[in-house]
Amino acid sequence: MPRFPTTPDLDLLFSPRSVAIAGASTNVDSPGHDYVQAIKNQGFAGPIYPLNRSADEVAGLKAYPSLAEVPGQVDLVISCLPAGAVLDLAQQCGANGVRFLHLFTGRFSETGDEGAADLERQIAASAAAKGVRILGPNGMGLYHPAGGLSFRPDLPLTRGGIAFLSQSGNNAVEVITRGNARGLKFGKVANYGNGLDVTPGEMLRYLADDAETTVIGAYVEGVPDGRGFYEGLAAAAAKKPVIIHKAGRTKAGARSAASHTAALAGAAELWSTVLRQAGAHEARNQEQLLDLMLGAAMLPKAAGRNIAIVGGGGGRSVQSADAAEESGFTVVPLPDVVRERVRTKAPQLADWVGNPVDQSILAGSGLSSNGLLELMLESPSYDLAIANVGEDWFFGRPDAGERLKHACNRLAQVCEKSAKPVAVVLGATETNNREHRTLVDDVRDDFAARGIPVFASVERAAWTLGKLAG
Repeated sequence: MPRFPTTPDLDLLFSPRSVAIAGASTNVDSPGHDYVQAIKNQGFAGPIYPLNRSADEVAGLKAYPSLAEVPGQVDLVISCLPAGAVLDLAQQCGANGVRFLHLFTGRFSETGDEGAADLERQIAASAAAKGVRILGPNGMGLYHPAGGLSFRPDLPLTRGGIAFLSQSGNNAVEVITRGNARGLKFGKVANYGNGLDVTPGEMLRYLADDAETTVIGAYVEGVPDGRGFYEGLAAAAAKKPVIIHKAGRTKAGARSAASHTAALAGAAELWSTVLRQAGAHEARNQEQLLDLMLGAAMLPKAAGRNIAIVGGGGGRSVQSADAAEESGFTVVPLPDVVRERVRTKAPQLADWVGNPVDQSILAGSGLSSNGLLELMLESPSYDLAIANVGEDWFFGRPDAGERLKHACNRLAQVCEKSAKPVAVVLGATETNNREHRTLVDDVRDDFAARGIPVFASVERAAWTLGKLAG
């Protein structure tokens, strides 16, 4: 029998009507201040109650000595208290009808100390007896722009449908920051730490039916409930793309996971089998996680595996062909219909150009790689495409900046017009020329703002497309 026959009731966890911060501090260089300021910055619509026994005000908000003296009902309490004070806080939450308690507080079972683990168990029992659900401990908690929640004051304000679960707090920050720079807009994000009560499996089951969520990513070291995790994962993957970055695959990684979040990591082969059977995509590092989330969020599903490849010089063309075929695609030769259309525009190229399109032979022909891409996408011979910007060529020409921006704008227009997936390849800014680095960053930002996925190499683009094509 499934553990979660119906959708778990986590709405007030991600969208509480009111929040209290236990251990709120006037010290601006402390977590107890950061949480208050972060929630203010996100524009939280309800009351925010800083709890501080000695201060009248924290971050411009009236402070209260204890939860019992807060004038309204509290849905979510965030704990920045020392571990020894949390049992009493859990009892206060139960007495005051609090629904959710997030424990940023750490130094529990992850320390390996039996006394700390026993205290964690006491806290769990006390909260459960009063119907208080716990997120954490040892976790940064919640980031949900639409709900006005954040665990850092500097996180983006943009709202979207990308959900992300992370056992690691710093990893959650990295994924949010790097993903947002590439155009991902996040919705519900939870760093659950030790997963004492609210588990990743339960959150996956909730996200499966969450109307806001379109794509789910997760960073997992280990799970407290293997069966519950699988059931939640399978339920989510049946309805939307799910990408799991499983860390702690090696012996050294498993040891690190145990001391980080008290996680039992498990064998890599078993995890790969579980993810595959559940219908989720597996990522082996953060780059793969972000690439897959980006592709799932921004690219339509390809109808097949016949691929068009344009841009870059001769060497890039050969490398692109290798990468595409190794990722399971068929690099279909230029069909006669497209070749004849090329003949009408650039007769000298008609019997020379092929797939992949070598950008270096197009100079002076009157036909650009973007023009060829458009012709190829219109052909039923191709299901999807990879477009290499070939920025290094532009840097060697006069007016490099204007030429590069014009070409990238034209490419973006082709991508926006096409119903087929197009992965754009724009290299990393590995050059000593500061002006060139700025130019590449500017056009990358423009692609991201227009919802067009950009990859740092053709190998990463092809791998991502291959995984998402099924």
